[in-house]
Amino acid sequence: MKSKIPLCFYPTQIIFVDDNAEFLSTLAMTFSRQFNVKVFDNPQTALSYINEQQRTQHLVEADEKHEAHGESDKWVQQVLTRPNLKRFDEMRMMEISVLVVDYSMPAMNGIEFCEQIKNSAIKKILLTGYATPMDAVKAFNDNTIHYYLRKSDENMLDLLENTIHQMQYAYFNELSSSIKSEAIDSGTPFFADVQLAQYFQSVCDSLDVGEYYYLTGPSRFALLSRDGSKSLCIIYTEEDVSEHLKIMLEEDAPEELYNKIASRDFIPLFNSEDGFYEPESGGANIHIYPAHKIQGKMNYYCAVISEHEANREFKVEIVNNGKIH
Repeated sequence: MKSKIPLCFYPTQIIFVDDNAEFLSTLAMTFSRQFNVKVFDNPQTALSYINEQQRTQHLVEADEKHEAHGESDKWVQQVLTRPNLKRFDEMRMMEISVLVVDYSMPAMNGIEFCEQIKNSAIKKILLTGYATPMDAVKAFNDNTIHYYLRKSDENMLDLLENTIHQMQYAYFNELSSSIKSEAIDSGTPFFADVQLAQYFQSVCDSLDVGEYYYLTGPSRFALLSRDGSKSLCIIYTEEDVSEHLKIMLEEDAPEELYNKIASRDFIPLFNSEDGFYEPESGGANIHIYPAHKIQGKMNYYCAVISEHEANREFKVEIVNNGKIH
């Protein structure tokens, strides 16, 4: 069960290495529909490719060193869109998150192969046919590999699919942790609330989401489905709603709009730089949506809207333009 929401997820490469061409073909056919798959039947070629990708990524990171500017949304967005995340960039699909490697190969076995990988962030799954359990357990305990499966296991392909998903999830959680340490309050509860994580996963499953990114102002995830359609998943905490109401009072917002948001039955998406109400936000710039309440460590108010809906006018007509006094 997923208990955290990574800040981002995108179609990284899953590398398969096996000297058995027939078995490798089976893996490619099985997994290429749902994963970004690259296969190698030559261990040395695979190793060179993986380590070259790591060198290239380091060069990109070295060219992009942002200066911290406090907790501003602008700074958060800089970190979340920097090139090493490859957001909406073709390069993101070159990043390697998971390796699946056979144990028994010529020249070097799968454990020796994993020992030569320079990128420690890559999650490594060892497929064992001839390796003794002791070999695999020792490699696991040494953190050389992160998981191992026997080729002879019943439903091995199903087990492997589930394991790849788990390893990708772990990869992006670790990536998220390093980003949070730079730009985001890691104590923000919705990043590690089981109830909210389950809700978010159900949203991604229902929309067949293959890529998403956390954004601020307001807190939301930009979702990209595998069919190319785009959506937003807005997530407000009770504190977020209270802050919106406070600013709406200060800006003398329309009373009906204020009351709808105060009821917690609706949440807003204002077209402003910081995501809060401004007097200029009236008319076509006012967007509110029915809120789905999630009870976790605290109350969350969520809405999932399509790109088309986000561009529509305020759907609940304000018949009384009275102001808050």
